Amino acid sequence: MLAVYVVLLASAALLGVLVPSDDAASRANGLAFFVLIANFSIWGGWLSRLLLMQSQAAGLRTPGITVAVLSALAGAAVVTLLLPASLLLALGVPLATALGAAALGMFGGLLFAVLPWPAAVALLTLPGLSRVLASVLPPMGTPHLLAAAVLGVLVLAACVRSIMRTSDPADIPAWRRPVMLQAPGGMVAWTDSKIAASPDAPHVHQGWLVALPRPEHAGPHAPRAAIDTLLAGPMGYVARRAVLKQWALLALCVIAVLVIPFRGDTPMVRDALLIGGLVGLFAGGWTLALRLDRQRRRVSGELAELALLPGLGTPAEAATRLQRSVMVRLGQLMLFALAGVLLLAWIRGITWPHVVLLLGVLAGTCASGVLLCAIALTRMDVASMRTFFILLPLLIAGIASAMVAVIPLPVESSPAVWAALWITLTATYLMAARVSLRRFRASPHAFLLD
Repeated sequence: MLAVYVVLLASAALLGVLVPSDDAASRANGLAFFVLIANFSIWGGWLSRLLLMQSQAAGLRTPGITVAVLSALAGAAVVTLLLPASLLLALGVPLATALGAAALGMFGGLLFAVLPWPAAVALLTLPGLSRVLASVLPPMGTPHLLAAAVLGVLVLAACVRSIMRTSDPADIPAWRRPVMLQAPGGMVAWTDSKIAASPDAPHVHQGWLVALPRPEHAGPHAPRAAIDTLLAGPMGYVARRAVLKQWALLALCVIAVLVIPFRGDTPMVRDALLIGGLVGLFAGGWTLALRLDRQRRRVSGELAELALLPGLGTPAEAATRLQRSVMVRLGQLMLFALAGVLLLAWIRGITWPHVVLLLGVLAGTCASGVLLCAIALTRMDVASMRTFFILLPLLIAGIASAMVAVIPLPVESSPAVWAALWITLTATYLMAARVSLRRFRASPHAFLLD
């Protein structure tokens, strides 16, 4: 989360320094948007979870922890308010816009995390709806904005009070459970390989939003189904009815983006939704690798027990089956990412040179996904500083390429440089993945790694 936060602030700084603009107000709003999203992400995805610790500390009557949590929240509020605002002020953004964007992002992220998911979704759609209905609604003056702020504070206070008054926040009914409790182990739990799946995840997701095992199709007659069932998560099967729900939800989101008449400043909201969804699709391979790494570390040892399943063949054949299952699922995820690139290019009218640049980003990301999945199949840790530094060149090059393609900036003057960059990164990651896969296939057994 800190990496995301720093990248967003750095993107605002680079845009403010390198990209000229004749419209000062539009430039200020664009830079402030990056700060708003940065504060929203770090408060919604990380700092809001301190409220859970505060709730437990209050229930256990531990005033020392209570004071420490309050101090941490206060310190985080000061830093995330003053640091981004100072950056915007240095870039020439007015004081009111700089402080307002930082404060709104901080408040919005915290509110999003403590709201039930239907209300949280409504909160995300509120800016776009306000723009769409601007011709019908009366002009928003200072009294209206003040009333909205007071209402937001009251809703936030009510949600926080509900969390504090519950001895176990997980006991809150699913329909009004905070967003930060909807994901197993938290919104950022997928980055921690030591966190096991939440026991109530099947009840929350009902087996269609997140894939669940279907063991009736697994056995010696279908070794690949057995492997996929054991790994579950992104490798699990879902029922046909659940598949239809997933595709219906995806189609509804795409139709909403295509049909809603984004005008004025609202295309920025549409572009943020598209780019955010595309980033999530690009990270599908990384998430798959992290889930595989977590499964390998489970203390219950199902992965080792799979070595006893008849039908897997020799150890070499079992390794081939496991590797093929993982790579097929990774390929499926990357096909979705390709569809996301084409959808973004079609909606925004991106020219072919910039589309090719985004395809280069996709190729590098796919190669890094192969590397991370190969690492997950061996004894090495996926979530480590070593992996972060391995992916750092890709992150820097990917952010730069995305900014060039989306703004857009000219690329015709240096196509060879961009081509060499992405060919080198893709080839390097694939060669590194080949080394890890060779080490995996040389192990005594695919499911007995220790």
